[in-house]
Amino acid sequence: MKKLIYLIVVLSVFFYCGPGGDRVEKTMEDGVEVVLNHLEPYRIKGESGTVHLEREFSIDTENQEILEIGLTGIETFDVDSEGNIYLIQWASSEDYIFKFDQKGNFLSSFCRKGQGPGEIEWGALVLVSPQNEIIAKDVAKSKIQVFDRDGKFLREIRLERSYFPVPLENGKYLIFWGEDTPEWRKQYVGICSSEFKDIKTLDVFQYPNILNVKGPVNRDRLIFSASKDRIYTGNTERGYEVRVYDIEGNPFRKIRKDYEPVKVPEEYKKAYFERFPEGDPILENLYFTEKWPAFRDFFTDDAGRLYVLTHKEGANPGEYMHDIYSSEGAFVGRMSLVNNQRLQYEPYAARVKKDRLYSLQEKESGYRELVVYRMIWE
Repeated sequence: MKKLIYLIVVLSVFFYCGPGGDRVEKTMEDGVEVVLNHLEPYRIKGESGTVHLEREFSIDTENQEILEIGLTGIETFDVDSEGNIYLIQWASSEDYIFKFDQKGNFLSSFCRKGQGPGEIEWGALVLVSPQNEIIAKDVAKSKIQVFDRDGKFLREIRLERSYFPVPLENGKYLIFWGEDTPEWRKQYVGICSSEFKDIKTLDVFQYPNILNVKGPVNRDRLIFSASKDRIYTGNTERGYEVRVYDIEGNPFRKIRKDYEPVKVPEEYKKAYFERFPEGDPILENLYFTEKWPAFRDFFTDDAGRLYVLTHKEGANPGEYMHDIYSSEGAFVGRMSLVNNQRLQYEPYAARVKKDRLYSLQEKESGYRELVVYRMIWE
């Protein structure tokens, strides 16, 4: 009888079965839940994994009206709680940040070019905090500028190093930074206080510094994202695994998935090397391995879902498959979405808020556009 009770307890740890659906395989590892996903999605009652994208509008930098307001490119973007859109461009002689309403109508621009408070010299990053403050980061400076949603300058925060910050719900920041040695480039993801102090490192990754040593073009990546109450990191050196933390940086889940590795096409390799001038010394240090890493990137939505961009080709030319995970880490479906090669490893290229998907895309002409879709779940 005792053996039977023990067996029942073990099975309850390793499987979760939604009413009328598949059993989700789980286990424990060092006190952390591990969700084990396979090649095909789980079918969980009440959890949709099928979504249709209905294009609503785009903000197209090839459009003459957009050029006339001074927006000539899009580096990154974000969306506030009311659906207003904020875009930042890389270079400008005047304003860097452009605000549009939820229907794509231009409202205002702010964040001037310069070196003083409320000014930047190069536009790398714009983010909206949970408190609806607008954060601008100059890639060349160890400081961030903070504005209200109308573009009024609020404060400047100086940083000890050039962090890439993601504001969290509790007022802290998820941060990304790097350190270089002659042979290695090391990357870190961590959390810190609102003053960028008391740093807690969550994940670390290093790769060859190809300026001095040989390294693969299709190298592994350190990826990070945050939702309302969770932090996600992915180091593709570990395979298809996403680590999940609470908002204080405490680990509580690992999401793992079986996957079929995708070969790097020969035509891609050829096109990549043709970008370099003949005889460029950097070519001696570059090579491709046979397969792509397990995944490229991921992002979250306000319902707790996780979308993982893979190397698997999508439903249409230029599209790639995104694996969709429930808030509990179960693989429930796939979504096909455009992902241009030049954007494939660029952070902040997609957002999902209130069943709207915002996707930064690059047209064949080379111009960028932000495309907004309505997400229709079956």
